[in-house]
Amino acid sequence: MRSSGEVSVTRTIDLVGRHPLRQVELAGALAAAELRFVSCRLWRTARDWTIPERTLSDTFVFVPVAGAIRMHGPAGPEELMPGSLALVPHGQSHAATHAPGCSGCTVLAVHAHVLTPWGTPWLGPAPRFVAPLAEHRRWIADLRRLAGMQGQLSDAFGRLLVHRLLVELVLAGHPVAPPTRDLDPRLAAIVARVSADPGKAPPIADLAREQGIGPLRLRQLFHAGLGCAPKAFVDRLRLARAGALLQSGRPVGEVARACGFASLRQLQVRFKAAYGATPSAWAGRAAI
Repeated sequence: MRSSGEVSVTRTIDLVGRHPLRQVELAGALAAAELRFVSCRLWRTARDWTIPERTLSDTFVFVPVAGAIRMHGPAGPEELMPGSLALVPHGQSHAATHAPGCSGCTVLAVHAHVLTPWGTPWLGPAPRFVAPLAEHRRWIADLRRLAGMQGQLSDAFGRLLVHRLLVELVLAGHPVAPPTRDLDPRLAAIVARVSADPGKAPPIADLAREQGIGPLRLRQLFHAGLGCAPKAFVDRLRLARAGALLQSGRPVGEVARACGFASLRQLQVRFKAAYGATPSAWAGRAAI
């Protein structure tokens, strides 16, 4: 029963079909992907600032607050300015400079790992980087708040916020490439063995021989099914396991041994390269 103060409406607005079915399915799949937040930083660029051509081991999101940037990628030069963002998937070559006529920018730079259940990158290579960002002022405010956080709160809020941002980008039509859904049964068997205990699993070459796979075919299956080399796959699983053990309070040396690293130094170098923090610093986040 309607109360005396309730305002009548003439009709509801039907939003069914607002997004293409493919985008809805893709967004749902992305929402279920694992996301490991690395960092969010607010930068003010100098007059001579550039990003030389590079590739990264994580997903990179670049959100301009003021000024204009020219991104260089597979689509050629793309203008990046407030109201848009650049999404650069893992391993994709890119570079950046100030846009013509711009001598300085304020930007938010976000790094995260978006992963499949096998610990490999979820996002495939993109044909272009720059896309419109609806309600960009709200996103900038939320990302600024994230940039000022530390410790467990930063990790939790970062995972939530970046996940939501990526899903909204997909719904808006950003050309995100999903991972391969089905693995060759022989590759799936190898993945299952390594995933069960990355630190103690037999060498990939031995597992491949058990499946009747030679070295060349092994590399082909990994690149086709998981988008990476066998060694990179094992490293990612070991690093992910190391991160979880470090945050549970295990000593760094013990973590290195448990995760199959040849030495403490090897863990330190590879962990810093992948996550942007030393193992000790990563472990310290849990205590903040």
